[in-house]
Amino acid sequence: MAFDGSWIEYKNEKFDEFLAAMGVNAAKRKLAQNMKLQLTMKQDGKKFTMTEKSLLRTKETSWTMDEEFTGDLADGSVMKGTYTLETPTCFVGKFTRMSDGKEIVNRRKVDGDEMIQTTKVDDVEMKRYFKRQEA
Repeated sequence: MAFDGSWIEYKNEKFDEFLAAMGVNAAKRKLAQNMKLQLTMKQDGKKFTMTEKSLLRTKETSWTMDEEFTGDLADGSVMKGTYTLETPTCFVGKFTRMSDGKEIVNRRKVDGDEMIQTTKVDDVEMKRYFKRQEA
């Protein structure tokens, strides 16, 4: 499966602007800019499990494609939505943050040993770039 494995972020674009649009204060945004997110992903058919590791937290999230679920963001806010597998190497999530109704669209696409995460809220779109790590 294309998403299986460990991934580490090596660069991002418009991350600070995205966090500001999400209402994250300047001090937390500065801290977040210096973190390199590590992901471990496992796909079993339509079921996905992802573990996120950063300086702030380690969190495991599981979901099944095309089924609504509730999760939380790094800032503690709750979101509800659905991921859809567009192709074997790309999935898209459409979510609503429960506290303010903000719509969040999150896309992850794998191309070989690189994964690009594109996330949009309001009119701000950020990208995070990940490289697959050796097993």
